[in-house]
Amino acid sequence: MRFLILVTLCAACIERPFDAPLPQPRRAVVDRAQLRDVLIPAPADAVAVGAVFGNAAELVGYKLEPAQLVPGQRQRMTLYWRCRAEMEAWHIFVHLEDASGSGERIHAEHDPAQGRFPTDSWKPGDTIADSFNFVAGKDPLILYLGFYSSGEARLPITAPGRGRDDGTSRLLAGLLPLAH
Repeated sequence: MRFLILVTLCAACIERPFDAPLPQPRRAVVDRAQLRDVLIPAPADAVAVGAVFGNAAELVGYKLEPAQLVPGQRQRMTLYWRCRAEMEAWHIFVHLEDASGSGERIHAEHDPAQGRFPTDSWKPGDTIADSFNFVAGKDPLILYLGFYSSGEARLPITAPGRGRDDGTSRLLAGLLPLAH
């Protein structure tokens, strides 16, 4: 009798599949009319990269203004992304590492377009200009970048284009030289 009661109690604890679909995460709602400064093509003088992340986002290229680093001066970097497929919510990370090997790094983790255009609002065919500012140090910088979500999850690099995958889904996109 005890055995029968124990089996009945254990069977009652077994999870059974629920037929109703799971709720889908809510996609960000943006006013695309307010993104005229963001939904623009890459200029002809952007450094071409062509790297693809997760078969969903392509780094078409980037542009540094001024075109070479000036120590102590504010620089503007614009990344030009092309959406190839709908995406989940991802953040962009940028690591500007001192090319001299000192180990110094400038972090520029951010949401696209100063948070105005999250990746889960991108539509296939969109070209997104994503700008941020930083202050250059005394050495050239190596540009690494990619996408991350909560924790340490990164969107894998599907094709590195003219860049190189460092083995951690972090794209080495180029070297930012010093002005002479």
